[in-house]
Amino acid sequence: MRILREIDAGLPWGFAAVFLVLVVLILAGCATTAPPVGVEVRTVEVVKEVQKPCPVTAPARPAPLPRPLPADAAALAAALGAKLAEWAGPGGYGERADAALRTCTASAQ
Repeated sequence: MRILREIDAGLPWGFAAVFLVLVVLILAGCATTAPPVGVEVRTVEVVKEVQKPCPVTAPARPAPLPRPLPADAAALAAALGAKLAEWAGPGGYGERADAALRTCTASAQ
């Protein structure tokens, strides 16, 4: 009690007033109000369509050109032509990737 009297003596408005304000603030934080009249909480189940995974696996990419590149122009042209045929030739990576893309976009619609 001596400590409380010392604190009370140091405050101009008194310890009791400070204690009362703190109690009122604490109790005000605990106050609740009833929900407004007419408010109703309902659980509604809604079916939404989600994106399906693509049924096609991605085609394997062609391997890069072997390094070092040939110094001979004819050999380099032959290597570049062969690589271009892997990408753009019939049944090449370009056609397989395009077919996979068409299949995936067609199954999404």
